[in-house]
Amino acid sequence: MTDHIAEMKQMLAKARRTTNEDGFVVAALYKFADLPDYRELQPVVQQLCEDAGALGTILLAKEGINGTICAPAAGMKTILEWLADEPRFEALSLKFSFTTEQAFLRMKVRLKNEIVTMGVPQINPAQQTGTYVDANEWNGLIADPDVMVVDTRNTYETAIGMFEGAVDPRTTNFRDFPAWAQALARQDDNKRPKKLAMYCTGGIRCEKASALMKDLGFDEVYHLKGGILKYLEDVTDDTSKWTGECFVFDGRVAVDHDLQRGSYVMCHACRMPLSQTEMTHPDFEGGISCHHCKSTQDPARTRRFAERQRQIKLARERGKEHLGASHCKQK
Repeated sequence: MTDHIAEMKQMLAKARRTTNEDGFVVAALYKFADLPDYRELQPVVQQLCEDAGALGTILLAKEGINGTICAPAAGMKTILEWLADEPRFEALSLKFSFTTEQAFLRMKVRLKNEIVTMGVPQINPAQQTGTYVDANEWNGLIADPDVMVVDTRNTYETAIGMFEGAVDPRTTNFRDFPAWAQALARQDDNKRPKKLAMYCTGGIRCEKASALMKDLGFDEVYHLKGGILKYLEDVTDDTSKWTGECFVFDGRVAVDHDLQRGSYVMCHACRMPLSQTEMTHPDFEGGISCHHCKSTQDPARTRRFAERQRQIKLARERGKEHLGASHCKQK
């Protein structure tokens, strides 16, 4: 974990040179591990994060830990040191980025049946998974013509960025992925891909998806270690095969290739990321609707969102920040 702390400090120093501001470290973390005492861990982890000034969400389940938190550097160091003292979190997957503003509204440690919900209970990545591929080896792998590159994320994520040549399963929820995977496995041998290279935001979904593909009989299955975030951190822009921005599950909405806050905002109604151009569409109303959801929106829901926006405006006029306002800001 000492290496992770050094990595965090290096990224923070680089970000401060770029922005000339103090700010926060965002850490995306996960580990598939046997945690039969995950319920007892919940209050411990909650107190740890609160004492460190961290906000975000951590999921605990019998199969492991998963989450994204945002904290001042000193607080993040305290959290990492605690994690380092827990042997079951050895080789914890960690990706860092930097933001000048707190990325979350509150701190929650939640208990779940799965740390990433796929709905196939027999799949256990701690016992079987695909082969890790480091970020600096990814370009070589996906250049192989026998490799099918698979984006295991959902359509609202793939809409703003993907690897060149990747297949999009067009899922709206990770629970939809097994059906797509099973259909691929049923293809004739002459159509069935020889090799699979899978990726996601931080590595957790593609790791679990690779375990599923192995269970379905695919022999050569690879997944990007650390996900897109690690790739953007380690691979220079001039050699990158990534196109667009990467959706993240916090107030930044997306990050660019330098892991800085991107150019998208989120529609509060349907959670789709919106570009600056899309926000000029007639159906866009900040915090209420966009062209993705306007035509299907329930009038009662529209009124509820409109009232919410009114409350946000009133809070700002009083010099306060409404709890949900960060996802409705226009840039």
